[in-house]
This record gives sequence, structure tokens and C-alpha cells, in this order.
Amino acid sequence: MENHRLKVVLIASEDWLPGIRSYAPGSCPDPVVLYRLLAERYGIDVEIIDPFLSSKLPLLRRHMVYRGIDPFRALKILLFRRDVDLVLSVFESSVAVMTLLRRAMLYKPKLAIWDVIPDEVWKPRKWLQNIAFPRVDGLFVLSGNQIPYLEKRWGIGDRATPIWQEIDTEFYQPQNFNMDGPILAIGDDHGRDWPTLIEALAPLDVELVVKTRAKLAVPNNARMRLKQISSRLSFPELRELYAKASLVVIPLSETLNVSGVGSVLESMAMGKPLVISDNPPIRDYLEPGKTAEVVPVGDAVKLREAVVALKADPERMRTMGGLARARAVELYSAEPYAERFAAALRSLCAPPRSKP
Repeated sequence: MENHRLKVVLIASEDWLPGIRSYAPGSCPDPVVLYRLLAERYGIDVEIIDPFLSSKLPLLRRHMVYRGIDPFRALKILLFRRDVDLVLSVFESSVAVMTLLRRAMLYKPKLAIWDVIPDEVWKPRKWLQNIAFPRVDGLFVLSGNQIPYLEKRWGIGDRATPIWQEIDTEFYQPQNFNMDGPILAIGDDHGRDWPTLIEALAPLDVELVVKTRAKLAVPNNARMRLKQISSRLSFPELRELYAKASLVVIPLSETLNVSGVGSVLESMAMGKPLVISDNPPIRDYLEPGKTAEVVPVGDAVKLREAVVALKADPERMRTMGGLARARAVELYSAEPYAERFAAALRSLCAPPRSKP
């Protein structure tokens, strides 16, 4: 089976192909290196099929989750991609229709979901997850801490495989160590705990740069100097923010999703010391005390103490950044990530072992 080339159809709820086709090296993280490695080293060919919803269906085009449903794409795959080994859906909405029709249409390829956003509140996503998750053959998750949740809610923990996340360590590389640079915090997802960050750093004589669209409330008596960037930045501009920073702080609430993973890996790849809240799903990516200072969720005092201690010890900051960079290259760069991904794909697609 190792010599058998696998055919995988990848479907997402957004258009991925335009960005892949227009990619210019150095303009952004490489969007094709993973698929190239899978094909060249591991014999796995990936075909990406974007949503192709008609403009006559404005409701389904309104939100990423709705766009992913795309019944036209689902039928195209069910009818004309019957010789593939696996259909891999980024999140649940793109595969939900297929899970309902696969038995009636005698569709034999495996169905799997790549990445999970646990959601028990928003009814559309909850409904789609209740349809798709129990019916797929496998799930590739970004953190092992998500498996108990999948087991508790649907009894499918044994179908989940942690593959973690990837970071382009060629695009994000350390530059000159900048002890005097600002503290950087970044993120727009719901898991960011901005009030705790502001409470922690407001008494300090520091410069804080925050890249977020969220509204930030700063006390009138704050010594901290805040610069907020709400506008969209290009990838090179974002990389420059990291390069200028002395350290990165990622304040997190306790969530079920892997909130902050992109910022964590970008910081690590750039060789930046990191202070982060101890949200369980992010633990797979951290070595507390080595690659990051990890503080309790919602604890402004501990967060402040960690920042002050690091800023007072430039050599420790330099060492932590170096260890973080080494971990990013060893575990999360393209080659080890492709190896994990390929192993997970082949394991899922392997025929069941006959009983002795």
C-alpha cells in the first residue's frame, strides 16, 4: 500500500485556488509546498476544488460556513470523483451534504475533516457538526486536547489524529535581536483576552503594539503607551511587526479551539520570546519555561510579572527565542508537517486489517 499513489480531493469553504495560482515566492507564506511534498515524497496527489456557488444564491455566499455547504460541488464530487481515496474537508460544512448522500449514492471514498472549531452556541455550525462529525471516517485536529471533547460530544475520539499546524519557516525567519523594541500582541479571534492584557501592562512603562480590530479600553492613568493597528496588513508588513518586537504576548481566554496557534507559530519561527495564557488546546505547541512563559488564563498579575522578568533578562529572551525557533523548524515547518500529514492520510485510507 505504501507504493500506491493516493488521490485526495481537498474542499474548503473559501476560494483557495486564486491565491495558489497568483503566489509569488517571498510575497507570503508558501501555499503550495505542502502539496508538492505530499506528491513528490509521499505519493499523495491533492486536487483542490473551490466552492462554485452561483451569485443567484446570495444567502449561501454570505458567510464562510454557508459557502462551504455548496451542494453543487458536493454533487460534482459524488458523481465525478468516485475513483479518489479520500475527500478532505476543511471544517465541517463542506462535507456535510456528502455525509448524508454517500450511502444512497454508493460513494466508497473515505470522508474526513481537517481542523475542528468546537461550537455549542452558534446553531448553524452546531447543526452542521452534528450532521458531519459522527458520519466522517476521520478527523485531523490541531491539538490533542481536542480529542476528549470529540469523544464526550459524539463518541468519536478514536477517529481523531493530531497533526498540529504548519508554519513557513522560510518566510518567517529571525532577524536582529531587538531588546528595545515594543511588546507585540496580535489576533482577531474570539479567544483573545484583551482586558487582561491591558490590565497587566497598563502600569508598566512599556510600548505595546496591538494588531486587532477589537475595541481596547485603556485606563486614563496608564503608563503603557499603546499603538493599535486595526487595518489589514500584507504578510511582509506583518512579518515586519514581529521583527521589530522585543517579545510577543498572546493573552487567551479558555476555549475549546486552538486559539492563537497562528500567532504562536509565527512568533516562534521569528525567534521571539513569548508570554502566553495557558489555554489547554495550545499546550501541544509550547515548552513552558523554555520556548514560552506560560501564565494562568485571566491572571493579569502573573502576566505582568512574566513580562517584567523577561524584559529584565535579555540573555534569557535571546535563549528563549532561539529555542522557540528550533522547535518551530523541528516540528512545525513544511517537511515534518508533510510527513505527519502523509502518515495520517495513509493510515486513514489503509484497508482494514484482517483478523488472525
